[in-house]
Amino acid sequence: MEKSSINPYQFFSLVVLFELGTALIVPLGVEAKQDAWLAELLGMVGGIFLLLQYYYLYRHYPNLLLTSYIQKISGKYIGYMIALSYILFFIYGASRDLRESSELFLLDYSETPMSILSGIIILLVCYGVYQGIEVLARAGELFFILVITMVVLTFFFTIGSNIVRFENLLPVLENGWKPVITTAFPDRVFFPYGELICFTVILPYLDHSENGMKLGMIAMILSGILLTMTIVIEIAVFGVNGWSTSVFPFLKLVEKINIGGFVQSLEAIAMIVLIVGDFFKVAVFTYAAVISATDLFKMKNHRKAVLPIGVMIFVTSMIATDNFIEHIEQGKFVLETIFPLYEFIIPLLLVIVVFIRQNTRGKKLN
Repeated sequence: MEKSSINPYQFFSLVVLFELGTALIVPLGVEAKQDAWLAELLGMVGGIFLLLQYYYLYRHYPNLLLTSYIQKISGKYIGYMIALSYILFFIYGASRDLRESSELFLLDYSETPMSILSGIIILLVCYGVYQGIEVLARAGELFFILVITMVVLTFFFTIGSNIVRFENLLPVLENGWKPVITTAFPDRVFFPYGELICFTVILPYLDHSENGMKLGMIAMILSGILLTMTIVIEIAVFGVNGWSTSVFPFLKLVEKINIGGFVQSLEAIAMIVLIVGDFFKVAVFTYAAVISATDLFKMKNHRKAVLPIGVMIFVTSMIATDNFIEHIEQGKFVLETIFPLYEFIIPLLLVIVVFIRQNTRGKKLN
């Protein structure tokens, strides 16, 4: 572990930026059609349950990272393999988010090879991770205000442009609750809320750790409300068909803002917001992979792991899929298979083992 600490506000800012991250980029819950906003709210409720699992483990092992207490709970050899697989999971998560930010940049730099764009982004991420969690947290503290302000202003400017048609959200529950529930679980639960598993390696650095659960919960709820409002406004503007077929609906939404010919052409600002959010998403995933590898392999300094893991993330983002459509399809597959395993099943099994040991042996676990 680093000899670092972050304050509660910095932790809160990182969680919100991480949750918004790529979730603002792509349309969420399209399978539920005009009820996608309900699926998002249900997903947030499921995410709260996942967060309770992560916090339960943290409370029993407040001074250990995920990779360490997995070995304590599961045993040295099995725990080592599970911990190693988590590092690969974090690398894969970072590579997916890196690919999405690169695809965003391609809108304005279509003549530039994606490898160059991805290379620049991962170098910036690696620099931030190399500096440590305190630097990342301070940067998040500053950019938090920018992102939240721009997202909220986008809502107001869109409504002020007289392009919102809330009738596009009707009829509510046209096909009943089934499509809403099947969209919320697993898709909306595990993306983006379940990805907070990354913060199991950041919680030990938090000052006043007794506030960790409260802050994480508030940050998740705030993010969920903002994402729900985004879905509502996007559907109200584009209709279900226009919204669900749009690659980057938030960016397209900003392009439509026009208040009296004065407030318009805000695409550049929207791009900044999306790129900043995605940067922190990639950075947190990368930091989780780096600090977990440092802990698992007993390295004295996390900086030695930054470059190798950065290269792995870059290569994975380039070779995992051939195009963005394939990237989205692969995302649907991992949301139903890989993400539930690492964000729900394994943590739940760990919680059950800890609970049984605590109540049958009466031992102090940490």
